[in-house]
Amino acid sequence: MLSSLKMWRIRATSNIEDPLYEYATTGKVKYLEQVIERYQSDLFHFLRTQTQTASAEDICQKTWLKVIEKKSSYRQQGHPKAYLFQIARNLLIDSIRASDKLSELTNSKVGTISTDALTKTSEQSWLYQQIAALPLLQKEALSLQLEGFSLAEIAQIVGATQETVKTRIRYAKETIKSQVSEEHE
Repeated sequence: MLSSLKMWRIRATSNIEDPLYEYATTGKVKYLEQVIERYQSDLFHFLRTQTQTASAEDICQKTWLKVIEKKSSYRQQGHPKAYLFQIARNLLIDSIRASDKLSELTNSKVGTISTDALTKTSEQSWLYQQIAALPLLQKEALSLQLEGFSLAEIAQIVGATQETVKTRIRYAKETIKSQVSEEHE
């Protein structure tokens, strides 16, 4: 609800539909501030589902620096949020490659938790753990879907076909469902 109020306030104070485009064409910082205010929390949340908090914060900052650095290359072709997530995803992949942790992320397993002991907060924590335990490509596709992106937008962000994205999401959901089933046995 807080994010809904925040978005309402942003839209009420600005009738600019794509402040990223305005920033790219004019270079005015006020438009960059609007972009950051609109998408910062979603961007961080996506990155947090993909990596540790410190890395997510670092990659988030690098994303904004990349937007500033490459503002002249932005083209108003799709949703600006998809463009930002694509930059963040590429930076995340670079970070994983640089730290040589790709195998650690794809091979990590999370222990099971008794569902009788779960509260709403711990259920969310459990779900985040299950998402974090997914293979990288499945985790990425599911996280982007949870952020509200369409299959076409996810395909654009990750550079895959829509069918591939659907398959990744389906496998991710099946894995999480099987974890829930194991807990109820």
